Parts: sequence; C-alpha cells; structure tokens
Amino acid sequence: MVELRRELGLKEVVATVVTNVIGVGLFISTVQIQSKVDIGSGVILAFIIAAIPTILIALSYSVLATIFPSSGGEYVFISRILDPYLGFIATWSRWFAMIATIAAMSVGDLILIQGFFSMAGMSNVSSFIGSHMEIIAVGLVLLFLMVNYVGVRVYGKVQTGMFILLIVGMALLIIFGLPHVNLNNISCSWKWDFSNLAKATSLIFFSYIGFATIVNAAGEVKNPEKNLPRGILISTIAIAILYVLVATVTYGSISPSRYSSYDFSSGSVPDIMASLFPPIVALYVSFAGAISIISDINPAMLATSRLTFAWAEDRIVPEKLAELNRFRVPKWTLIINAIVAITIIALAKEFMSVVMMINIAILIVYILVCISALVLPYKHPDIYKKATFRFRGLWIVSLAGAFSSAALLGYLLNLPGAMSGYLFLLFWCAVGTIIYVLTLESHKMYWRLEKQRRKEKEEADKELIKDLIKAVKDQIIGGDEDGK
Repeated sequence: MVELRRELGLKEVVATVVTNVIGVGLFISTVQIQSKVDIGSGVILAFIIAAIPTILIALSYSVLATIFPSSGGEYVFISRILDPYLGFIATWSRWFAMIATIAAMSVGDLILIQGFFSMAGMSNVSSFIGSHMEIIAVGLVLLFLMVNYVGVRVYGKVQTGMFILLIVGMALLIIFGLPHVNLNNISCSWKWDFSNLAKATSLIFFSYIGFATIVNAAGEVKNPEKNLPRGILISTIAIAILYVLVATVTYGSISPSRYSSYDFSSGSVPDIMASLFPPIVALYVSFAGAISIISDINPAMLATSRLTFAWAEDRIVPEKLAELNRFRVPKWTLIINAIVAITIIALAKEFMSVVMMINIAILIVYILVCISALVLPYKHPDIYKKATFRFRGLWIVSLAGAFSSAALLGYLLNLPGAMSGYLFLLFWCAVGTIIYVLTLESHKMYWRLEKQRRKEKEEADKELIKDLIKAVKDQIIGGDEDGK
C-alpha cells in the first residue's frame, strides 16, 4: 500500500505554524477590528488575553499529537478518545471553515497586494487587481493546489521561503516602527469597556487559530513525537510576542487626529505605517503583508486535504478520496477542496463575516480537543502512557482551554451577524450527519475493533482467573479431604 511520506522536519513545522498564523489577523484584522468593535488601542490587550487560551489549547494539542501523529489529527483525537461521530461532525465543520479560510485569504491578500503596487507607483496594476479580484483569487487557489499536488517536499521548501520573507518584513516593521511609538497615542485611543474587550478578544482569537493546522498533516512530519510539540509551542509563544509588538507599534504611531479621521474599515497595518518608514522599507513591509496572507493558503490547502483523507481511510466518505498520486499526496481531496474554495470566493462578499463563521467552527473543535486531552488519562490510561510529551496538571490546562474556548464562543455568538454563520454551520452539520449515517455500515473503525479486542481479552482473562481460583479451591478442598 502506498503511504504518505514523512518529509517535514522541525523547520517546516515552525514555518507552517508561523506563516499560517501570521496573516490577515495581524496585517488586516488588527486595524479593521475597529469597524466591528470600538476598542481603540485596547486591541493590544486583546492580543495578550487571546494568547492565553491559545497557549493552553496548544499544550493540549501537543500532548495528543505525540500519541496520534497521523493525518487528520483533530479528527483522530476526538474520534479515538471521545466518539467517532463527534470526531467526524466537528471536523466536518472545521473542514468547511478551513476552506472558507482559503477563500478569505485569497481575496483578503489582494487588498494588501493592491496597496503594495500603489505604493510602488504602479497604479494601473493596482486598478487591474481591484477590478479582477475574484479571478485573481481563484488563480491563487489554483497555484497552491499545484504546490501541494507535487508533494510535501516542494510544499516545505515553498513554505520555508515564505517564512523567511515574512520574518524579515516583521523585523523591519518593528525595528523601524518602535522609534515612532508614543505612549500618549496609545492612551488617547484606549477605550476601556469589558464587554467590548471580550468581544474584541473573541475576534482577535482568529489571529491565532492556524497553530493547529500542522497536526492535520502529522502523518507527514518526521519524528513527530518531538517535532510536533516543539514546533507548536515555540511558534505559538513567538507569535504572541510578535503580535503584541506589532499592535503596539501600530497604535503607538497613530496620532489622535489621524486616528479620528482614519477609515479603519478598509485599512491595514502597512497602510498606517507607510508614511513613517523610508520608501524601500515601507515597500517591503507592504510586500511582507501580502506574503503573510498568501502563505496562509498553502498550509490550509494541506490540512483540509488530510482531514478528508482521514475520513476516506475510515470509509466515512468514499475510499477513493484516500487515493494518492505519484508524489504520495491525496490528489482527489486536494482537487475537491480547491473547487469548494473557488465556489466560496464567488459567493462570499464580506471578509469579517467569514471570520466569524470560521471562528465558530474552530472554537467548537478546540473545545472538543481540550476535552479529549482532559479525559484521556482516565478513559484510556494505556494510550496516554504512549505520550512522549506530558506534564503535571494536564487536566487543569485542558479544562481551562475548554472553558476559555467556550467563553470566546459565547461572546462571538453575540456579535452582529454571527448567528447567521452559526445557523449555516448547523445546517452543514445536518448534511454531515446524513453522510455519516448513510455510510455507517461501511465505516472502517480500527479503534472500535481494537476496543472490542481488548474487551474480549479482558473477559477471557476474567474467565481464566475464575478457572484458576476454582482449581485452587478444588485442590485445597481435595487436600483437606486426603488429610482427613
């Protein structure tokens, strides 16, 4: 049987996590969030608060990833530990959310690319992009479809290259931006309101969600027991620090007069900082912003195809979808996911509405993954012993991760427009349930067979013990009678 290749090392894991996380959430949502929640420079605090549940959830993921280092990680975690149906239906929603992310990033990236060409004095190119945005977005999807199609080795090289370009751009943004930071600017735009802060945090949380993408491609990570937890935790902590620094530089550089007149609904970090930097630096930062969003598409394409691949291996969806091409990647899942992403591009209009829908689905998955980590040591202690990354207090961390995710979900559902996304996901789950039920008889659930095998072995052991006890009793009774 042809299998997936383990060709992603630690640097590819870090590159995947960092580039998949740092993107729209940093360069666009940091600014455009003001059009949804009037929080001002309080967004800096929102980044800090949102990092706390992110790290807690990342710890839960890291433990589970060392036990189940296989493709479709989130599906495997939930289905093996909690319930097969929960595993499928949660990741069914997650799958659609990630494809919506691909569509959103493809469109959102063009906003920054437009700004880059405008800054470079190429207004004709910028106008062309603006008038052909959907077509170009489709082109981006097809480009990364091809990158993924030719194997994870090519994927890793492309992602590492974009990682380097992105880190250089962020370093320039912070280094050249810090001298312009004025604490008075931060205090003047600071708007303290607990309700708004909580809502802003639930939206900002979107900026961190990409850290879990790599576990869905764990079947292609070399030495996953070490590289997955190290890559996830190192990247998540570093990203949180970078986010806070960039948000501080951005809001610390906006004067009160500019803040009051700036159009946050269509703004971006490179646009705000452009006038403060030397032209060449401003141009590269704008370029890095575009790279940051483009680099989100590649790992999202990888992860969505591996989720579908895992379902196909368990025969919840047609087994044909698990078929690999000559580069040992699941070709049909990649093609189908690209088609769905292109369809969403044609239908989706407002980026922030898509963000809320994505957050709802992913927060549900995070809650279930944290619950899986919580119950694993007690429900399946034999499996938990296989974890190469463990720590005391896992139950506290996983419980806190589940509660914080649930709290963020509650606040998110109170935002205008969020309920329509939630209702759509309910409909989508109903569709998934129908698929699950219709294919129930053909499911190839290896863990069910293993569970049944263990149960039969336990029953056989009990019978053996009973027979031994009976034999010993008979021998003792027989000995007593002989003695008499």
